[in-house]
This record gives sequence, structure tokens and C-alpha cells, in this order.
Amino acid sequence: MIASVSAEESSFDCTIHQIASMPAKGEPPIPHQTVCKTEGKIENFISLDGDIDAFFLKSPFDQFEAGRTQLSIPTSLVSDGKRLDLDDHRSSELIVTRRRLGRKVIHRIGTWKVLAVRVIDSTGDGPTKDKRNLAHDIFDDALNLDNAAQACSKGQLKFKAATGNGVQNGVIDVTLSKIMSSYRDVAEARSEAISLIPQGTDHTFTILVFPDSSKPILSGGQAFINGKVSWYRDLLASDPTFLLHELGHNLGHGHSGNGNNVYGDPTCMMGGGDYNTHGNDDKGKICFNAAKTYYFGWFLQYHKDVEPSTSAYVGELVGTNDVVNGEISAGQEMTVKLHGQGKTDLFMMYQKTEGVTVDIADKYESTFNNHVVIVEQSGDHRDSVVKANLAPGDRYTQNNWNGGTLVVEVCSITPGRPDVAKVISFVDGVTANPPTCAQCTDTDMKFYDANSKLRHGGCKWVSKNLNRCNQSNVSSMCPVTCRTCASEQYIDGGLVFRYADKWGDSKKKCSWISQRPDNEKETVCSKPGVSQICRKTCW
Repeated sequence: MIASVSAEESSFDCTIHQIASMPAKGEPPIPHQTVCKTEGKIENFISLDGDIDAFFLKSPFDQFEAGRTQLSIPTSLVSDGKRLDLDDHRSSELIVTRRRLGRKVIHRIGTWKVLAVRVIDSTGDGPTKDKRNLAHDIFDDALNLDNAAQACSKGQLKFKAATGNGVQNGVIDVTLSKIMSSYRDVAEARSEAISLIPQGTDHTFTILVFPDSSKPILSGGQAFINGKVSWYRDLLASDPTFLLHELGHNLGHGHSGNGNNVYGDPTCMMGGGDYNTHGNDDKGKICFNAAKTYYFGWFLQYHKDVEPSTSAYVGELVGTNDVVNGEISAGQEMTVKLHGQGKTDLFMMYQKTEGVTVDIADKYESTFNNHVVIVEQSGDHRDSVVKANLAPGDRYTQNNWNGGTLVVEVCSITPGRPDVAKVISFVDGVTANPPTCAQCTDTDMKFYDANSKLRHGGCKWVSKNLNRCNQSNVSSMCPVTCRTCASEQYIDGGLVFRYADKWGDSKKKCSWISQRPDNEKETVCSKPGVSQICRKTCW
């Protein structure tokens, strides 16, 4: 409930929380609500109005952290005992900020127990699903909260059913003291429901499921960012996308937007649920965008930080599904963070609609599937926004990046195991020796066909009969002639070729070059025609 602070108190301490929401389909968006919560099982809140980011820029801390930053508030600043205006000129002088002491618990990795609470009003009106069916939807369905989290994290994040006093398969019932329509807001009903949870339950996170009659005070699902409680209107608690979205807020994430739509990123669970799922609670295979994946920390060995004005990025991005299936290799990345002095961080990853991310809506097939998606996010716990979705040959530029123009270019996307997006990034006019995407060319060198017969004409021999492109690995040697640049421009030619050095002619493959020391590899790749065959090794 919203607290009323007694005028007799000179000040009080509270912890800042943000409440994030995802509306039911067709209902209007709901902005974040910022509150300050006093300690104790009964929820008592002061609403924080005004520009909280601007307030903290003037404080000893650059920014607040939901669930951990505390305020000591003089009661004289609290309007009607319920609201505090952070734009009030007195706030910067009289409010003291401090960090909560003690070890910060990170819930993004590990196994955590979840308690689902069916909230029933005084007339007996409760959620549509009974205990058994609700437990099935949340914990045991073909797609559920636990296996969705495990799929995206490669088993590093797990949610299991709570146990304890009165808990049945992770679910309990609580009965409110009033009819649902008599509650002035969802905070009042939520606070009472939490107070009714019996002692002795073993759980970390709480899911409150309200009846459909809560619609006047509750649209969709809501959750505390960096908190442990989320709440839903009726059947939305059976939708795995709603569950993982709101638990994502509990784990500290903001929304993932696109343009003016704060929920508009279709590649991310922290977007608006616009996936191939509504009306089917067994669908919703979707994971997280580059920024959220980066901050989850599940795949640290495949994250890379780049300051492109000092060091260009030239690399290969591999999508989520191939990463969790173990198909990524050393030297490849899942996410790349681009940062510069005074610039908001950019994050990029390759998006492929398959496996654990198969349920991205069909209408985004041509704009996000098989694209490198770049999002902007100003730090952990914050909202992100899509800045670009790039196909091969596309460029994203941003002016005034450390004295030049930031460039991100997708050179190619090559199917395989894994599917790979080759990407370069640099700051034009600042980065020394900026990279370029290689041109697709045939080789002039002689090579041996699959039957070990030397083809002296090389690609000229192929051009005389294009059916030869269908022979094993021939097209990889002559991508221009065989018109396979789109798929083979950045792979190595697969046949043996004639290589000449000071010791005479010999048979070589690109795999031999890749095993050379860097200085020797550079020398070999500089030989005429070699880099045209060993395009991946020599790129």
C-alpha cells in the first residue's frame, strides 16, 4: 500500500524500487513507477515523482540501483504523506542517499525456488486455473518458466517449485479481506496478499496470480526491478513469455524497445511479447537481445568489449541457439559491446530464428531474422532500444563518436554449424588502418578437383562448364563464377591448391595455413592468389 508518513517523524529510511509492467495484448503501455519502500513484511511505499536520473546526477552517486539504493527522507518533503517530488529544489539539499551495505546477491545464475500464490477475494472469486493446473502451466508444461530459462542460459538459470507450509506443487491460495472491486489500486491488494503468505515457505521469488476481476487495477503483468515479487492478471500467469518477462525484471532488467515502442524489440523476452505465442501457452521460444544477454553474464567467454576508435573490431558473431548448442568456437563472439567516451553503449549480436529463438513473430522474418541487431543501453538494469538491424552489406553509422563517425558493417552471413555473421566496426577518421569487407573474387591459382586431378585453368576451367560448380567444393574455389558469393565469400576454399615457394611447388590446403604462426601466416596469405582461396583464414 502507499504509506502515509506521520508528521511526528523527523525522517525515515526507505529503499528505491521500480515497478515495470507489460500490458495484456491490446491494452495501453504502462510507464515505470518509482517508489521508495520502507522495510518490513507489510509493503509501505512513498511514490517518487520528478526526474530521478537528474536527481541522482547531482547526488554522490551517478545513478540509483533499484532494490539497493536507499534514501533518508525528511518528512517535511513528503506531500500528503504519500508523494515525494524529486524536482523540488530542496531535495538535493535535504535528502541523503546511501548504499545498502552487505553482499549483493546475484540471482541471474543458480537454482531458485518460486512460489505461485492464487489470490482469491472475499467472495471466493479467484484465478481461472486451480492449483493443479496452475502448477502445471508454470512448472511442468511443454514450455514453462524453468525450461525456458534453462534453454536461454544453457542450464545456468533454473526455477523450481517452492516447498513448505501449505504449498502444493509450488502453489498456495490466500484469501483477501475484501471484494476485488473495493481495492483502490493493485498495490493495496498485493500488499495484503503478500502478508497472508504463511511462514515457513522455502522460496526466493513470489508470483501473485489475481482473478480476472482485477482488470480495473491490473493490466497484464508487473514486477519489481531487482526485486523478488511479480504479479499477473489471471491467465497471463500461464503464458511463459509473460512469466519470464516479469521474472526478467526481478532479475534486474529493464524493457527492450524499438523506436517509440518501449516493448518493441521482437528479438528479446524483455520486449512486448509480440511473438508466435499468444493463445498458446506452449509457445514462446525466445531469448534476450545483446544488451540483456551481456548483462546476464551466462556466456562471458563469448562477450567482447571494444572501443572502436582505438581498436577496430573484425570478427564473427554466432547466434544464441548455436551458442547454447556448443557450436561456437574460440575467437568467435556472441555479443559485442561498443563503447566510447561520453557515448551510450551499443551492443550487437546475430539473430537467427531457430531452436531456442524460433518463435519470433513471422512479420519480422525479413527485418530481424538473419540480421545483426544493434541495441543501445545506458548500463545494467536500464531499458534498451533497437538502433539497427543489418543484413549483409548494410551499414550503421553514428556521428560524433570520439571525433569521428562510428561504422558497423555486416560483411556476410554464412549458414553452417554455426551460422556466422562477419562484422567490422571502426570510427571513420579516427581508427588507424580501418578494416574493409573483402571483395568476392575468384582465384587465378591452379587447384586439384575432388579426384585429385590438377585443373591448370582453375576457375577458367570451371567457367567453360558451369555444371562443374556442382562438383564437391568447386564453388568454394570460384564463388564469382559459380555465383555463390552470398554464402561462400568468407569461407575457405575446400580443395587442395598448387602452392609455390622457394623450395618449389607443393600441394596445400587452407587448414595448413591456419596452423602457421601469425608472422608466417601473413607471409603465406600475401602470396598472389592465396587470400582469394583461403578467404576466412587470410581475412
